[in-house]
Amino acid sequence: MRLFKKIPYLLKTYISAHIFRDALQFLLVSNKKITKVFPVEVHITEHCNLNCKGCSHFSSLADEEYLEPVDFERDCRRLSRLTNKFYAFKLLGGEPLLHPKITEFNDIARRHFPGIPIQIITNGTLLPKQPEEFWVNCHKNKIKILISQYPVKLNKDEIKKAAKKYNVGVEYIGNKNKNRMCKMPLDLSGNQNIEESYKNCIMSWGMCVTLRGGKIYACSTPAHIKFFNKCFDKNLGVSESDYVDIYKIDSKKEIIDFLCRPFPFCRYCRTKETDFGETWDISKKEITEWL
Repeated sequence: MRLFKKIPYLLKTYISAHIFRDALQFLLVSNKKITKVFPVEVHITEHCNLNCKGCSHFSSLADEEYLEPVDFERDCRRLSRLTNKFYAFKLLGGEPLLHPKITEFNDIARRHFPGIPIQIITNGTLLPKQPEEFWVNCHKNKIKILISQYPVKLNKDEIKKAAKKYNVGVEYIGNKNKNRMCKMPLDLSGNQNIEESYKNCIMSWGMCVTLRGGKIYACSTPAHIKFFNKCFDKNLGVSESDYVDIYKIDSKKEIIDFLCRPFPFCRYCRTKETDFGETWDISKKEITEWL
C-alpha cells in the first residue's frame, strides 16, 4: 500500500520522458530492495545562482565552493574499481554550470565510467552562455543535460538551437508551477524513530545516492548538512555510520548493504510530514524554510 501511495509523488515532482524508466527504478528500489544499478550524484559546486527557498541540498546556504578535478578523479578511480555499473552518474550542485572546469569533470567521469549514462543536472539558466567548447565536450563524452525546471524565464529556443547544432541531448524534467517544491522538514532535536523515518523517506529509494569526499551517502541531507549547521549554528551530527567510505571497503555489495538499512542521521528527518506542494521562492536564509 505504501508503495502505491508514493507513485503520485514521483509523477508530480519528476515528470519527464524518462518517466517509465524512472518509475521502474522506483518500483525496484521500493521497500528498500536497492538494485545493483542505483544512480550516483556528485556536487561539483555547492553554491547556486537561483538560491531556492528550502533547498534540499542546502545550496542556498552554501558559500562559493568548487570541487577540484583532482579530488573528483581520485574518487571516480576508486569507485570504478569497486564497480563501473550504475543507473546513471550525475553531475550537479548547487549549479554545476558555475564551475569553470566543468568539461574536465565530463572527461573524468566518462573515462572512469565508459558504459553508463552521464548527466549534468542544471537549472538551465546558464546554458545559453556556455561556450562552444562546452557543447563539443558534451557531445564527445555523450553527456546528457537534464534541465530541472523552476518558475523562472529560460531561453529555450537558444538552448534547443545549441543542442541541435552540437547533437547534445537536452531534456526538461519536473514542472514550472509555483507549487512544485518538495519539503522534508528537519527535527533539530533528533528525536525521530530511525526505522520509521527511513521507511517513510521518499529519498531512500536509492535514487539520491551521493558521493562526497570519498564517502557514499544514502541521500543528500547528511552529505550537505554542514551548510545548514554553519548558517544556523546547529549541530546535526553525522557519524561514521551515516556513510560508507569507499576507501575502506572491498566491494559494491558493501555499498548496497548500507543503502538497504536505516542510518543514525534518519533521526533528524520528519519524513511523515513531507510536503510536495511547497511554493517556490528565493531563499531568505530563514531556518523555518527547513523546519
